Amino acid sequence: MAEHLAYVRPSWRREFLPLRTWGDKEDRTYKDLDRLLVLLRDDFGYRGFIGLYMDGDPDLVHYRALSESEEADDKP
Repeated sequence: MAEHLAYVRPSWRREFLPLRTWGDKEDRTYKDLDRLLVLLRDDFGYRGFIGLYMDGDPDLVHYRALSESEEADDKP
């Protein structure tokens, strides 16, 4: 059965971060995608785009590049 891991970009950070378990012990994965979507929509109140990608998808590089380019902009 597939497990789903959500990466979010909080307003106070520049990079995408995985959702973590309580105490930041490990990545929080969901076997039920509906439960993850309820968390994002209802609990977090997020109404924007939610992209779904398979592990290893070449499009994921775009998110890494965005995060890295913004970090470079912050450096003097």
